[in-house]
Amino acid sequence: MASRIIHLAITDKLMQKHSFKDRNRLKLGTILPDAAAPGRTTEDSHLKIKICGGTKKTYDLTHYRNQFGRLMQEDDLYLGFYLHLVQDILFRHFMYELHGWDSKTPGHVDRLHNDYALINSYVIRKYRISQDIRLPENLGQEALFQIYPFGIRDFLADMGNDFLPYHQGEIFFFTEEMADTYIQMAADACDMEIQALRAGKPGMDEYVRAWKNKPVSLLETTLNTRDLGGYRVPGNAYTRMDAVLRSDVQLYPNERDIACLQNHRITDIIDLRGEAAVCKAPSGFAHQAGFHYHHVPIDAGSGIPESLEAVPRSYMEIAADAHMPQVFRLIASAEGGVMVNCQAGKDRTGVVSALLLMLCGVSEDDLLYDYLLTKECSGERFRKIHQNFPELDMNIVIPHEKNMRRFLELFRERYQDIRRYFAEIGISDEERVRIRQKLCSLSRQEMEGNI
Repeated sequence: MASRIIHLAITDKLMQKHSFKDRNRLKLGTILPDAAAPGRTTEDSHLKIKICGGTKKTYDLTHYRNQFGRLMQEDDLYLGFYLHLVQDILFRHFMYELHGWDSKTPGHVDRLHNDYALINSYVIRKYRISQDIRLPENLGQEALFQIYPFGIRDFLADMGNDFLPYHQGEIFFFTEEMADTYIQMAADACDMEIQALRAGKPGMDEYVRAWKNKPVSLLETTLNTRDLGGYRVPGNAYTRMDAVLRSDVQLYPNERDIACLQNHRITDIIDLRGEAAVCKAPSGFAHQAGFHYHHVPIDAGSGIPESLEAVPRSYMEIAADAHMPQVFRLIASAEGGVMVNCQAGKDRTGVVSALLLMLCGVSEDDLLYDYLLTKECSGERFRKIHQNFPELDMNIVIPHEKNMRRFLELFRERYQDIRRYFAEIGISDEERVRIRQKLCSLSRQEMEGNI
């Protein structure tokens, strides 16, 4: 993201305001994440993780603080490394959100790197950056090298080029003024981060600063197959990836789809479509070796509600359907992961997904986010429906935030909370804990204390 010279400029400003035990180790830590190992990218060195079903990315600051929190207090190498990650999160915000940077157009990334080279001399001169970083002995034995085999010697040697005059081409996007603005913004944020860390307070929340990727179906032959993993739950943990997938119907899975589900350790398929729909178009997994197929007909929600206002009520009918307990018992008892589908993966599957995420303690905002992803994934399906049925009110068909919000209101009015809901539909405490244990990366004791 930001260039190594810019990282050092931010560090220079921080050193003017704070005292550090070892400035050399601080500066070394500040550039270390960018020291790519031969033949490898720096995705792992930046602790990048996929969250929210793989539709967002962020840097796992919480994991870093948990793993190296004590060392961050004692050793400026570890503090500098952490501040680099914070600065890169801020740089994404600065470039993409504030300045509309487009990295997907071919050639744009190379032009940005050329901008860095063109303004290096300006940044070095203004912030008085020296080429004076020394490598300590036995650096490779540091705990940081357990997460990534940094190629630091070649990286430092190459950094020497940043201090040489460079005049090829012209500024394309990233100007000297932008560099100054970002350096000041990042220095101010890192100043606050250092104060928080030294006071024992929580640091930056990387979850709310995650950036979104275009959602794509996990399967080639569906539009809306997604993972319920990667959503934050109490305790700064996440729902497990590969525990439950939500999907539209899979009529003709190809070999790559089957291999994909096997790689995701999916063993059970739960088909929520009604009897007539399954007879007319049997699931492609009904007799597929290596999977347990379960048809659990949920008749509620199988038709189109008569109005937009009726949609949340139809979701309540789905939640109260007589076959719903069977769905949850199958999830609880499945050997591996489970894929749940209805026709479009929107309403019946959407209600099951919301209830599962509620059980894990996922926030309402994330419930809404997961629900609305169907609108993005199934755009082609909705266009065809509108084309074939022009008289149909598409507001009833397309997911809207207010539908899920109203459903959650009705749900709380009827059941108060998710625990009482499971009790009323006949799911035992043991079954409920097993479901949550399958979905959440928390210990059984933590889960029992939270549900």
